[in-house]
Amino acid sequence: MAAGIQCGSFFLFAAFALLLVATLSAPVFRQLSFLDVRTGSQHLAFGVFGYCTNVNGNGNHGCSSRQLGYDIASVSGSVSDFTYVNENLEHVTKALVLHPIAAGLTFIAFIVAFFSDHLGFLFAALIAFLAFLVSLAAMVIDFVMFGIIRHEINDNTSSTASFDNAIWLTLAATIILFFSTFVVCFETCTQRRRRSKDRGYSEPYAGNGGYVGNQAPMMAQNGGYTAAPKRHFWQRKRY
Repeated sequence: MAAGIQCGSFFLFAAFALLLVATLSAPVFRQLSFLDVRTGSQHLAFGVFGYCTNVNGNGNHGCSSRQLGYDIASVSGSVSDFTYVNENLEHVTKALVLHPIAAGLTFIAFIVAFFSDHLGFLFAALIAFLAFLVSLAAMVIDFVMFGIIRHEINDNTSSTASFDNAIWLTLAATIILFFSTFVVCFETCTQRRRRSKDRGYSEPYAGNGGYVGNQAPMMAQNGGYTAAPKRHFWQRKRY
């Protein structure tokens, strides 16, 4: 396996790991979230499949059930004492499922790139590019949706809302996927060109299959057949 392909596979695995960690955010792991809301001792963390309250507080840790989509506006209002109703955001939260989808596509691209050869690398680059598009869409949704909640809380309440670790992990994974796609594709092309060049050196060219010039001097230099010396006229036999 070429060194460049190994580099591309490493990038793909790193992007997969980052997306996987972002997917396992609250309510799976309370310490991972996309948006962190703090009001005194209360702490609210939003994840892909739900949310958790009092993450680092002294109260009881309360996490929602793992579900696809949740009312992010009303949940943030319950902690920050801010009434904000937006039913559209509840539907948008269902799009957070793009994070595990992007992680799955990235893992497939990694497997194909690591265990394949020749055209398999190109196929891995195509899957990696698809994973990049999905991850890019997920990242845009993250910043837009959680950015709206962050703006409303910081501007209308005394609570503090800020982007948390999961959103930065998604951003880093998207950037890595962008570069890994071109690394795998570029190294695939250069490897094929290198093999074609090596094949051209290893196979002697014989024109159209006919006689190839006078090769006696070359064969003589290489220790091969040496042509007989030319005889003088007095050394020739007459018949």
